[in-house]
Amino acid sequence: VETGEVSLASKIERLNFSLNVLRSLDSQGGHFEDRGLGPNGEIRHVPQHRHEVSLDFTRIQLGTRYFMWDTLALSLDLSYDIKNQEATIDFLEGNQSPEDRDAILANRDIHHRTETYTGLSDFEFSVDSYLDNFLRLGGRSVFSLGVSLPIGKIEEDPYRLGDAGEKHLHIQFGTGTFVPIMKLQHSIKFLNNFTLHGSFTGRLPFYENGNAYRAPTELNYNCGVRYRISNSLALNTHYAGSYQYYGYWDGERDPNTGLIANSLLFGSSVGFGNGCVVQFNLMLPLDQKMLFEDSDTFKHGLTFLSTFSFSL
Repeated sequence: VETGEVSLASKIERLNFSLNVLRSLDSQGGHFEDRGLGPNGEIRHVPQHRHEVSLDFTRIQLGTRYFMWDTLALSLDLSYDIKNQEATIDFLEGNQSPEDRDAILANRDIHHRTETYTGLSDFEFSVDSYLDNFLRLGGRSVFSLGVSLPIGKIEEDPYRLGDAGEKHLHIQFGTGTFVPIMKLQHSIKFLNNFTLHGSFTGRLPFYENGNAYRAPTELNYNCGVRYRISNSLALNTHYAGSYQYYGYWDGERDPNTGLIANSLLFGSSVGFGNGCVVQFNLMLPLDQKMLFEDSDTFKHGLTFLSTFSFSL
């Protein structure tokens, strides 16, 4: 999430680094289920119950930006993800026989497990153009064109495997494809110490990966105000929104996709001289709407973001 002024860096040799840590706590998901797994791996009908799933998500991202000229830079973001999943069963009315409960638990374990998953996610590369007074709006803008690099691990169709009674995983670390990325940021100062800032990012998958999965289109947008208290301290507050369309498994809609989310973000940044800046932000979810009723996406909890950046 972009939360500050567009960089004013203008040295040809300037090289910027950033270390970002995102921590999202206690995202909640789950769905009703009436299937169990028999001792021989056969799917059988059982009384209705719920799969309850929670997820803690951590992303550690190393960013580099190299200014070729005062108005043109190359950026590369490398990400490593840690995903802690916890899965339980709500038996609801509890009218299951011991055999039913064994089948319910066995079926849960092929769908969702209490496990920790780690790995690299897709890298992102972009070319960034820095513009003054873009479209005569005043202020400073950055227009970026980039692509995600399919580094993250991908999975086979979990719904096909689940229907066959086979173990699978819904969590993926990448899209398995090169995804075009477009970003526009703009900031403009007013009343001396205030900066109005906004950004828009679009990720636009256009083909299936080797497992017949096409990732969803994603749009992220935010706008807010930054108040500079001193040369080394600033506060910011932002609205952040995201829109995710449907993903598809071999042309069939993925129930784990399709949502609109809105959040408020509050944060601060502290400068230590020589281009070193530390930022802390807290994102509070406002609401989240699924694009269709049978969606099985996670409802997000609190998110913490911290960034350490410096220049050479």
